[in-house]
Amino acid sequence: MTVLFSSLLRWLVLALAVGAAGCGSQPAAPDGPPAGRAFYYWRTTFALTPVEVRALAELHVDRLYLRMFDVAWDDALNAPSVLGAVALTPGARVPAGVEVVPVVFLRDAVFRHLGTDGSAALARRTWEQVKARTAALGAAPRELQVDCDWTDSSRDSYFEFVRALRAESHLALSATIRLHQVKYRERTGIPPIDRGMLMFYNMGQIAADPAARAIFDPARAQKYLARVRDYPLPLDVALPIWSWTVHLRDDRVEGLLQSTDPDELAALPFLRRTASDHYVATRTAFLHGTLLREGDVLKVEVTGPDQALAAAAMIAPRLARTPAGGPARTLSLFELSERNLTRHGHDHLEQLFRAVR
Repeated sequence: MTVLFSSLLRWLVLALAVGAAGCGSQPAAPDGPPAGRAFYYWRTTFALTPVEVRALAELHVDRLYLRMFDVAWDDALNAPSVLGAVALTPGARVPAGVEVVPVVFLRDAVFRHLGTDGSAALARRTWEQVKARTAALGAAPRELQVDCDWTDSSRDSYFEFVRALRAESHLALSATIRLHQVKYRERTGIPPIDRGMLMFYNMGQIAADPAARAIFDPARAQKYLARVRDYPLPLDVALPIWSWTVHLRDDRVEGLLQSTDPDELAALPFLRRTASDHYVATRTAFLHGTLLREGDVLKVEVTGPDQALAAAAMIAPRLARTPAGGPARTLSLFELSERNLTRHGHDHLEQLFRAVR
């Protein structure tokens, strides 16, 4: 009964948010200049398809946040380690008129182990790696972004790294900001950066609970909105347009199948649909390199046009107005791929970009 009530409440909030956006009309946004338009590119090989290049042009996107690599803590080496560096296909280039913002994802554990003493060396190594990769791409970035879900226990080390990275790169520095870092800013602190990118997604729990939604959970989002307007940094915004599949075994999360298109599951002979967003494996099989055992469950979480517009409708009125004469806010969609472009369509994406100022 509790799960049913929670599910009904969650979808009631979502329905109200979509209703606020208007049936087919764009959500109300604060006054101010139109937001700059951007996408995140998070794949491990940089190779824009003709469909993606055309979408960038037709949607007047002028910025691409390009993931360069991850930094994790290597217990064996007792040191930070670079993982998953983006590979550049021969001749890979960003279309003219599209600015590249390199992004580095750093796991919180790096700073819990590193301490403040090692921050400068990590910043130097990080910048050298970024500089080499952007040069190979033919890009001369003006901004560098760091992505880290830091906490109060890693704050001092992370902030020291950020200061050192600014000194190394001499670029404008931005950082991703999670909702909990906005609400509990006295504990987690304000990073020493020029701008924040408010990640208005990944706000729920990745769980076996059929009602749990991790990408966009409107009921959970409501609990964090009160302190957004007075956050003491200029905030850009990232909204979700992607989907994923949660792999469950014995009512526990085994992992995420992020490269699996939810639309392909219905046609697979070793899966049986048990609900609109649930499938069960009828025999042991591999799915894009992941071993599914008989009885494993796949829970699909799709961020479709209605959910993305609901997210925009919730966050747009909470944002501080852009100061007169100041740089316009950037609205970035996560993430650029043919699958996401097809699911949302040009008209919806245009509407979404207009929803935030």
